[in-house]
Parts: sequence; C-alpha cells; structure tokens
Amino acid sequence: MLDTARVWLVVENEQEQKMAEQIKQKTIEKEPYKTLEITYKILKPFLRFNYLQIGYYLDDEHGILSGILRVNRNEYKLCDFKAETTINMFDFKPFFKKLTENIKMHSDTPIKILYYKDSPVWFEIQYEQNGNYEKRIGIILPQRSE
Repeated sequence: MLDTARVWLVVENEQEQKMAEQIKQKTIEKEPYKTLEITYKILKPFLRFNYLQIGYYLDDEHGILSGILRVNRNEYKLCDFKAETTINMFDFKPFFKKLTENIKMHSDTPIKILYYKDSPVWFEIQYEQNGNYEKRIGIILPQRSE
C-alpha cells in the first residue's frame, strides 16, 4: 500500500513489488546502504518519540537507534549521537502499523533496517505464519537534512 502523501510504501501485491524493485534499483543498488538488524523489543521504546534516528554514538562504526523526544518546549536526545537518518514519527507510526498488520509481533521478531543518509529507509520484518517464515517489506522517506 502506498500512502496518499507518497511518503511510505508497504509491499502487498505485484504492482507494489515492481514499484519497490524500481526504488531498489535507484537506491540500494547505487548507494552504499548500511544494515541494522534489531528485534522488536529494541524498536518498541522508540515508538513513543517524536523522531526515530539511526546513526552512531561517539566514534562507533556500528549503527544504533536513537530518537528525539519533545516535552513542552524541551527537546531530549542522546548526547554525542550522530544521526545519519531521521524519520518523523508522524509518518512512521501509520507506516509501521500497516507494515505489521496481521502480524503477531513478539519481542524477538527480527527487523532488518537498510539506511543511507537522505535515501529511502527499508524495513524488512520476518515473521512466522502457518509454520512458514514470511517477510514483509516497507519503504519510508526520511526527514530531509537541513
């Protein structure tokens, strides 16, 4: 399903699969995308934030999740965190709801995230259905860097 604002896509049929392949050719196959593999229990606390960020803490070369939380006029975020990609939760929450629709999310459900700067962010969820392992793919546009 492609949302009306054309900010995100959750692959549900052949037409959307073809659209995802076209996006893949323009992004993943041309840019040096990085992979972050997490479980649902790691992502879940960040669903309360205003922004989800993927980047690096201090000089570490391994990507981690972080976020920005706004309370009243104060902004809370991890110090010394260098965000490579920032996703607005206004867009992410309906995207993630659609991506996980009819999937029983467990704390150990694997989530694979492919990201690179201001390029579309790919989410891949692996889940079990009727004894078989399935994958659901979604693509969301990040906030543009300023």
